[in-house]
Amino acid sequence: MVYIPNKIFLTNSNNSSGAEDRALWESVKKSNELAFSALFKKFVNPLYNYGMHFFSDSDLVKDCIQELFGSIWIKRESLSEVVQVKFYLYKSFRNLLFAKISASKKSVHPNFWEEECGDVDESIEATWIHEEEAVHNSKLLQQAIKHLTRRQREAVILRFYNSLENKQIAEMMSISVESVHNLLSKAISILRSQIHK
Repeated sequence: MVYIPNKIFLTNSNNSSGAEDRALWESVKKSNELAFSALFKKFVNPLYNYGMHFFSDSDLVKDCIQELFGSIWIKRESLSEVVQVKFYLYKSFRNLLFAKISASKKSVHPNFWEEECGDVDESIEATWIHEEEAVHNSKLLQQAIKHLTRRQREAVILRFYNSLENKQIAEMMSISVESVHNLLSKAISILRSQIHK
């Protein structure tokens, strides 16, 4: 069983190396426990942050991460070749999270994705800012992001925080590349407008 700590420390996944990830994946397929542990440690925080950005049930998000990595280890010998490991993990996690939400019959309003996000965990948003005015800018961003819909917010998280391409985001969210571009453009416009206020 995979252990998910109660307190997950935030890390930025932008430094992920595709070649490194593929090497870890291939080692996991050969039952290398150290490679599995390294893969888990590399992606547990980014996946957790991603899940929490648009669905605030921490236990459910952790359960999905645990199930995803548990399944990878159990099926390690029959895992397929994966070129883009990060994209594979994010897509698998998103599918699993949505399936869990549906299975648990949690009520999700039809306009769930179009509603503004509301309150945001300041500790998560603080990781977006790495300059001298980090605290001040983080508070501005925290307030601004409340005005994004969940779809806009998810697109922003995937594109700018996790460095996924628009084509990958489109596949993950089951929308067109043009729709992703529109979501990002509108989100950036809203964020700029709110921050300038």
